[in-house]
Amino acid sequence: MFARRLEELFRTVPGPNGRAYSAKAIAARSTERGFRLGESYLSQLRSGKAKSPSFRTVEGIAAAFGVDVHYFLEDRAAQRTRDEIDLMRLQADTNVQLAAFRLAGLSSDSVTVVNELIKVLREQQGLPKDPPDLMSAGSQDQSADAQRLRVVGGQQGQD
Repeated sequence: MFARRLEELFRTVPGPNGRAYSAKAIAARSTERGFRLGESYLSQLRSGKAKSPSFRTVEGIAAAFGVDVHYFLEDRAAQRTRDEIDLMRLQADTNVQLAAFRLAGLSSDSVTVVNELIKVLREQQGLPKDPPDLMSAGSQDQSADAQRLRVVGGQQGQD
């Protein structure tokens, strides 16, 4: 399970340049944060050859990736971390940021039109109308998302 979760971090967490981290970069980041970690040992953990890292090593890897150490220990924490990684990936995507910033100052009706257009474009590209995390969220979460969108769009009032 540890190797699988570690591999997931390598595959999904964007580095400062928006690309995936290398084992060398994570070993260096861990060491910089006070958790000495060698690249070869990290590769063994990643492949599953080494199976029982110390808690200190797990702390170092978590710190290097910028995730909670509980990601490696608990299923709920792992899901929460996956959600945070999705957000990090969106934040690292300058095109997504640019689109969100362009919504600032638009009326609530205009933001609604843009969101409907995005749904159409997603469908045309074979994607669900809403990203999976929005589809699985309850209506209460969707209301909170709608409120955040109104704030991003410059409208802080209710519909």
